[in-house]
Amino acid sequence: MSKNEWACDQEYVGMIKQKFQYYVFMLVFLMLGCYQDPKFDNTVMREFQQCKTNNGCVLDMDKAFDFNWDTVYYFSGKYSLDEINEILGFELRSYTDVGARFIFVCKGRDVYSYEWFPSPENLNEGVYLLTDLDFFKMDRHNAKFSIEKIDHKILLSILLLGMQGPNC
Repeated sequence: MSKNEWACDQEYVGMIKQKFQYYVFMLVFLMLGCYQDPKFDNTVMREFQQCKTNNGCVLDMDKAFDFNWDTVYYFSGKYSLDEINEILGFELRSYTDVGARFIFVCKGRDVYSYEWFPSPENLNEGVYLLTDLDFFKMDRHNAKFSIEKIDHKILLSILLLGMQGPNC
């Protein structure tokens, strides 16, 4: 093999590697775009399974989520990153432009977030919040939601204890 042929082969191999990396990146990006966090879903499902034999199912986020947090925020899809950062008083460490989101905060820093697309076409399996509110904030001890299972979906509704929002 001549130097010219070898150089062409190496250039071709480099081009193939580049295309492969691009396709892998796009696949990962698409998978993340359709992804719901199993930690949140699994925790809520576990709480639902434990309470469904009792009278009324309540998700007490204080007891359900064992990571350190003091406040949970809910933002509908109407809020931009700039608006969310302004309300939080700090910049989010990671942000995906999705529909709705819970942001768990500890001492002025985001520690966990859960995001979903709340449109009827996207209601497959998973956990969704039923609310007409665009925003609310709850401290850890008041973050309680009723839980209901319909088909393969877990639906959360706010229990109005210590909630702070524009109409509260």
